[in-house]
Amino acid sequence: MKRSAVYLFVFAVSVGWAATGHAKKASKPAAAPAADEGGEGGEKAAAPAAAGEGAPAGESLDTSTDETQPGKVEDEISGPKKDAARPTTTLTWQDILVVPRKPFLKGGRLELAPFTGITINDNLIRHYVFGADLSYFLTDAIWIGLQGQYFVKQLSTQAELVGLQFNRTSTLNRYLYGGSFNFGYVPAYGKFALVNRTIVHWEIWASAGFGATFTEVIARDPAEQFKAFKNTALTPNVGIGTRFFLLDWLTINLAVRDYIIPDKFEPIMDYADAATTKANAESQLVNNLMVYAGVGIYLPTKFTYKTPR
Repeated sequence: MKRSAVYLFVFAVSVGWAATGHAKKASKPAAAPAADEGGEGGEKAAAPAAAGEGAPAGESLDTSTDETQPGKVEDEISGPKKDAARPTTTLTWQDILVVPRKPFLKGGRLELAPFTGITINDNLIRHYVFGADLSYFLTDAIWIGLQGQYFVKQLSTQAELVGLQFNRTSTLNRYLYGGSFNFGYVPAYGKFALVNRTIVHWEIWASAGFGATFTEVIARDPAEQFKAFKNTALTPNVGIGTRFFLLDWLTINLAVRDYIIPDKFEPIMDYADAATTKANAESQLVNNLMVYAGVGIYLPTKFTYKTPR
């Protein structure tokens, strides 16, 4: 019985010693396998990275590069740039047109501008006007000139109806002719496409002047026409208009002009002669508003540019 217990004790000690030795052997690190050049795939074992380095091989962690030199940084990243071949050219600054030249110059030229028009502010009497402007352009935008007008009167149907309906005769004057000295300025210049084919250049102008208008009284009683008198009225005027440029020497002109006339009309009382009638005439300020159209002919017919592009 004792012998069996001894054998059992020896067996337990042997088994415990064997288990302890095997555990120690398993806890030792495995040795790196030898490079097998003839193994499958023919791959070699990669070398371990340097202690404390996490970056892959070939990258540098040096931060001492001068970031204030972008060219240097780009060269380090993408390599040095190659000089591109530069094409040769014969262009100069004079060949670059930022603002094209005006197609029509007026400075230093004369404009002869015949026109015709009609008065529009009196519904009892109408005047057709025929005249002409002779202007000299100091610059492209400023000019001075002379204007002359000749008027043809026409009584309207309203003037006849006043006598028939109210048994009264209207007090009217007719314009004979006039003239003025004017100056003008061009504040705006432009162009537009006509039917999407032709470019038409145009401008807006404003004008003012001073002159005289000759008028004549129309006697209320046709039998006393000998009492009618003529009057010379100093006439300031203002106007606005436009020009459309067609050729180097031709324009189409449209305008509205107001002639401010301090005119004298036949008095209510009857007098023996024209001199006494004029001495007792009634004065009244009249705005003779006129619209007219015409053409402009420029002399000389050609012009030259005096400044470079």
